[in-house]
Amino acid sequence: MNAATIAVALIAWAFSIHIPIVYTVLGLAWLLPTLEYMGYRSKNENYINMARNIGSYLIVIYAIGGLFGTIITVFLAGLLPIFTNVAGALFWPVWGVAIVFGIVIALPMLGFYYRTFNSLPPMRHVAVGYVTAAFMTVIPAMFRMVFAVINYPLGVQITKSSSSMIGFNLSVNLGQALGNPTYPPLLLATLAAALSLTAALIAAVYSWREAAAPSQYYSSGRIIGAKLAIVFGALWVVFGAWYLYEVYLYSPTVAWSIFGKPPAYLPSAFYPVYEPTYNLAWLLYLIIVLGLGDLALLIITIKKHSRSIAALLLLFSLAIVDASEVMNGVAHMPYALVPPLGAAESLVNLYGVNFAVQVAHTLQVSTFVSTLTPLVSLIAMEPAILYVSAVGFIFFNIMIFVVMYYALVRRR
Repeated sequence: MNAATIAVALIAWAFSIHIPIVYTVLGLAWLLPTLEYMGYRSKNENYINMARNIGSYLIVIYAIGGLFGTIITVFLAGLLPIFTNVAGALFWPVWGVAIVFGIVIALPMLGFYYRTFNSLPPMRHVAVGYVTAAFMTVIPAMFRMVFAVINYPLGVQITKSSSSMIGFNLSVNLGQALGNPTYPPLLLATLAAALSLTAALIAAVYSWREAAAPSQYYSSGRIIGAKLAIVFGALWVVFGAWYLYEVYLYSPTVAWSIFGKPPAYLPSAFYPVYEPTYNLAWLLYLIIVLGLGDLALLIITIKKHSRSIAALLLLFSLAIVDASEVMNGVAHMPYALVPPLGAAESLVNLYGVNFAVQVAHTLQVSTFVSTLTPLVSLIAMEPAILYVSAVGFIFFNIMIFVVMYYALVRRR
């Protein structure tokens, strides 16, 4: 096991848990006031009780999601210190906005929303819920802007500098970064995916519980969850297709990786520069198959409750989210920041081919990975460390899912 494998495995594990939790937090933030509003308008107490009961679950997973966010930050700082330093220096206003709005403001408001059920006028309480959801959306909105910049670094300037350790300076114009054409569809697809996943999660868990303890409460949750998952899943497909179209136009490496062949506009002379590390076309096809399977499971769930269908629905929904994030996150490799075609041509014209190649090499992920040779050597001498760690990881993950399940089905 080499250093790069350890780095990728640790970060992948943290992301594979963190991302579905973040999606669920974001989805519930918008779904809870929506369920509450639907309950008041239709005079259906089940929807109102559902929003109240799941509110405690939202608080639990917000804390767990924050824990994994911290784990990811530590891993990135230790395993990719140069990339973390560059990203922190370039985008510190983005991180600052995310922390202030997403944590300092949104977290107390979430507690206020949960504690004021039945104490505020109904529609005023719904309004508080939507305002809280808007603040909670700031964190993924800021992070998605960084992901968009990684794919297509609009607003990032490269200036040759003899005093820089890497031979050039990086700077970013955040105003231009906000105009990144891949940003709006990526953010909208994220919101739709979060709402679809969360609704499918509610449908699956409530269907599972209904099979054991039939009640109108669980039946209402199963049906409304499945219907909402289909609606937002359809929006996810639309925004996802828009995002892939923009990526095809502006990010050659990502497009090549996802679609399995270079974009038609890419000159063959630039093939060695933009060739991706992985061909992920198979993963795109797998996501499509999983999506069709998920749709079929949701339609069945609307009609009846079934533990086997509920389990499959849960697994399919989580698999779609993780597969989509893996595809989006890995497709830019070998680059940590994919150089635009226009920028590559400009660097060649301004500074020559050698400097353009130097910049491309510096922006690769391998340049940003720290040396983990001592850790690799220690594991080679004491392999029991790896096995004990694996057991600990498995136990930790099981405990997380147990806590999340009981928090979701808890009724007051």
